[in-house]
Amino acid sequence: MSTSSTSSTSNALSVLAPQTSTTGTSTYSSELQASVTRALEIASLPMQTLQNDESTISGQTSELSTLGNLFDSLQTSLQSISSGTGSSALSASVGDSTIVSADITGDALPGTYSVDVGSLGATSSAESTATVTDPTTESISSSGSFTLTVGTSTYTIEPASTSLNALASAINSSGAGVQAEVVNLGSPTAPAYQLDLQSTALGSVALQLNDGTNNLLGNFVGGSTGSYSVNGQPPGGITTSSSTVTIAPGLNVTLEGEGTTTVTVSSSLNSVSTELSSFVNAYNAAYAEVEKNTGQNGGALTGDSTILSMQQALQQMISYTGSGGSITSLAQLGVEYTAQGTLTLDSSAISNLSQSQINDALTFLGSTSSGGFLQAAGNALDSITDPSTGVVATETQTLSSQNTNDQTQITTDQAQLAQMQTTLQTQMAQANALIATLQSQSTLLQGLFQYDTSDNPNLG
Repeated sequence: MSTSSTSSTSNALSVLAPQTSTTGTSTYSSELQASVTRALEIASLPMQTLQNDESTISGQTSELSTLGNLFDSLQTSLQSISSGTGSSALSASVGDSTIVSADITGDALPGTYSVDVGSLGATSSAESTATVTDPTTESISSSGSFTLTVGTSTYTIEPASTSLNALASAINSSGAGVQAEVVNLGSPTAPAYQLDLQSTALGSVALQLNDGTNNLLGNFVGGSTGSYSVNGQPPGGITTSSSTVTIAPGLNVTLEGEGTTTVTVSSSLNSVSTELSSFVNAYNAAYAEVEKNTGQNGGALTGDSTILSMQQALQQMISYTGSGGSITSLAQLGVEYTAQGTLTLDSSAISNLSQSQINDALTFLGSTSSGGFLQAAGNALDSITDPSTGVVATETQTLSSQNTNDQTQITTDQAQLAQMQTTLQTQMAQANALIATLQSQSTLLQGLFQYDTSDNPNLG
């Protein structure tokens, strides 16, 4: 129960058990006080009903929070499975890593590619004609602004300070297609630091640096383009100005050496298998908690429409059927539905799939954003877990509003009971005092009457 609910209960008890009793000395004092207490008890019945409602709402809100957390965990398990599908489920292996290295960049198609590297190519380079002994304080020019030429593009270079190190750093951060380095061509005792530039692209790329007056680079060495072919095509090879090339959608290779090798792209469900186990556990936990709120002796939310919505969402998830391909159900991936309504996982089911079945399984699973079981299951859970429109959020808001209304009414009822108590106590005190006076007068009259009759011999 909430703090406000506990407080209202205490206040109600204080109203029903006043600190003062009905004043007066009549023989009817206890009866009068009992009448006040009984009247207050009857008047407080609606408030006690509200307080019981508060307690019920508190239990429902707590159970709703528990269910919400479990369904959130189930939603998270779907997202974890999704992270193991698509390009994440693909891997590329290379027959000879000294010729090329491979990288999956998207949804590459499984298969084997033959790559023949005819030439690695070379980059262009140039070096400064001047040298300095201390690159941290000296530079090859005192200018604060330089023009860098890379191929047909020019860039304005403005170092943070007048030093060779600052000039090299400014060139590297300029976005130009070059790499700048400061190298020592002298001896340890007589250093001679110069600026070296190397193009990032293969081929003969013009390189020059001008300080506004002089060209600062010399000893230009032009590079050459690389060449390669894929599956023997084209016969003369493909020329490239980059050592990293795309040989198929979602598949890049980097030229490492001359020669021929194979690149094999294959799919794997290793990550999916692990995450399916987490999904089964999360599903069973959510299912078990939902079941606690059903039946004759169910929990706080028994009979609530929220439970029916949760049951429908769970059923919708596990009954999903794919269309096409060799894998169309969770059961084929080892996720079985038991007679008790829970799920079990046979991990060997995935390990026994062929490569074509693995590809079909990935299509069946899809992702939480692009179709398949994962998107369908995610959509079903959204109706439960969405922070704005999900049944947990809307039901929680409804219960909160109802609780606020109850607390407001309880406060009003408490004030009315307090006023009623004050009025009844005053009225009963007055009645008690009047009765006491009448009883006193009656006693006096009885005494006088007895006295008169005892002293008169003619009476008796």
